Amino acid sequence: MGYHYFDESIYGSVDPAQPASLLYEDGKHGKRKLVGVEWIVPDADRKLKTSDDRPSVFGGRKFDGPIPGHYTAMPIHYDLHVWLWKHNPNGLFDRWNPTVKCPVRPGQAAQTGHAMR
Repeated sequence: MGYHYFDESIYGSVDPAQPASLLYEDGKHGKRKLVGVEWIVPDADRKLKTSDDRPSVFGGRKFDGPIPGHYTAMPIHYDLHVWLWKHNPNGLFDRWNPTVKCPVRPGQAAQTGHAMR
């Protein structure tokens, strides 16, 4: 998934112009390159086994989830990834993009600005 840069103030947004996370990978000369975006909507009932409040965007595209947070303060949520700047052989909206490159160290937690595949 690359490096995630979260803006918690817009969790819950389903506005196409306001994704809650920008996704980057390592680029040339140590600069990170934008590869995708992610919308994050907290799960209202905070239960992993129910999905009756699953949001959608882009004319009915359903979010993935509910899933646990990726870091300690992140709530159980729904999310939707869109790989706009890096082709994803699994599809534009697939959660995982096997072509994204970023180093992952053993035991590394997914946090703002940290690697996540």
